This record gives sequence, C-alpha cells and structure tokens, in this order.
Amino acid sequence: MIDKTLVRNRLKKIEQYVEELKNIKEISFEEFQKNIVIKRFIERNLELAIQQMIDVCKHIVSRLNLREPNSYADCFEILGEKRIVSEENLEKYKNMVKFRNLLIHIYDTVSDKIVYQVYKERLKDFEIFIKEIKNYFKI
Repeated sequence: MIDKTLVRNRLKKIEQYVEELKNIKEISFEEFQKNIVIKRFIERNLELAIQQMIDVCKHIVSRLNLREPNSYADCFEILGEKRIVSEENLEKYKNMVKFRNLLIHIYDTVSDKIVYQVYKERLKDFEIFIKEIKNYFKI
C-alpha cells in the first residue's frame, strides 16, 4: 500500500520547485548564460523536481511490490507497464531522468541551450506527472 501522505508531500515539492521556476522574471537565453546565479538556480530546481519524481516512482514500485527497476528510467517504465502513467508521457519522464543524470554527473558539459530549453518548454511535463499520479491514486 502506498503512503499517500508521502506521495502527496513529494508532489507538493515538485509543484513548489516548478512554481519557483515560473516566478523568475522573463529571461532571454543571453541573460541566462551571463547570470550564473539564475543559471544555477534553474539547474538546481530542475534537478530537485526530477528527483522528487524519481522518489515518488521508487516509492510506488516498492510499495506495490512491482518488479525491481534496473535504472531510474526503468522505474518509470514499470509505472507505464501498470498504466499508472500514460504510455503517451512515458518517454518524457524517462528523458527527464536522463537530463537529471546529466546535471548531476556531467554537470560541467551540459549545454546551456538544453537547460534553457527544458526550463522554457518542459515545465508542463512536471504538472502532467503530478496529475497522472494524483488521478491514479485519487489523492
């Protein structure tokens, strides 16, 4: 049985990180590249939001006694197999994990262009994940 309070709290953290990102004043790519504080803030909030998604995924897989994931991306694959998340969005979630891994493990070579693009175009993916989890578990 999943701990709905734990999942709800992690989903709220994702919402918080995304809201903080949305509250940044409109910033051009050139400003993003020049402003190291903003750049690091965006990178860190994206990383933290994705980590919360991973933690939710791991909790669900563990508590429902689903197969052991081979990787964090595989964890989302398992949720897809059980129709907890939609097949339509599965690749988005797996790509988010890959992006997080780049931020953490290859941080000095992550393209500013990619980080900026994720920040500008992919925040809605977090909201979709939250909605799918809340709808499935009725929380």
